Amino acid sequence: MIRSLNTAERAMQLEQVRIDALANNLANVNTTGFKQILTRVAQPDDPNGGGGTNPGQQVQAQTGARQTPGTGNWAPVTRMDLTHALDNRRGPVTATGRDTDIAVMGDGFFELATPDGPVYTRDGSFTVNAQQQLTSADGKLVQGEGGPITLDGKDFAVGPDGTVTVDGRPAGRLKLVEFDDPTRLEHMGDGVVRAPDFLEPKPVPQDRVVVAQGHLEGSNVNPIDTLVALITAQRAFEVQSKVMKTEDDLLSKSVNTLPRVNA
Repeated sequence: MIRSLNTAERAMQLEQVRIDALANNLANVNTTGFKQILTRVAQPDDPNGGGGTNPGQQVQAQTGARQTPGTGNWAPVTRMDLTHALDNRRGPVTATGRDTDIAVMGDGFFELATPDGPVYTRDGSFTVNAQQQLTSADGKLVQGEGGPITLDGKDFAVGPDGTVTVDGRPAGRLKLVEFDDPTRLEHMGDGVVRAPDFLEPKPVPQDRVVVAQGHLEGSNVNPIDTLVALITAQRAFEVQSKVMKTEDDLLSKSVNTLPRVNA
């Protein structure tokens, strides 16, 4: 009976983590360039790491105990993990007609400079700061292959290969990077991700760089599918909650009805 209580508790923990991830996806259905988070239950000894996650991303949702043979001692053991992975499928691209909006039409991410190091995004809703530098909407400098891009002139254009020209003169080239396993990138909010220490960014080969000025990539969250999954996870949580309550009632009844043994 105690085991069934533990099983129900572990299942509720898993579903709660899944609900949190789905709710976050749903909240970002209109976030430009947002990539949804996928969850997957995996055995800790899965050689594939549970579908593309690192230990820092794993949410230990199920723990139990195992008796060491011959000792009688019980030691905690992880039985299953709920892992997170970034879904890098592309979102829909829409025309905005705004010159500083740029969509990545192929692989890769824009690189943004921050005091804590580079971060990455597919949100190309850029703007220009007081120094005439191309920045993200919240002021992070957009990196070109030679550093920040300065748009010091009247007119500028971005070619499909990422080349930036100002008044017809070359002003740099957008820096796009990619990763061996982009599913392991970690969300930082507002459509921005960071790379864990074991992931190194690599420049996207020039022949594969395709961008579109005056366009933006939307979120890749399907609101209907995500809402259905969220309702399913909530119902699963409720079922396990009822199972736990039933088992708890049975346990209480068993304890209270056991004959007392006098010393």
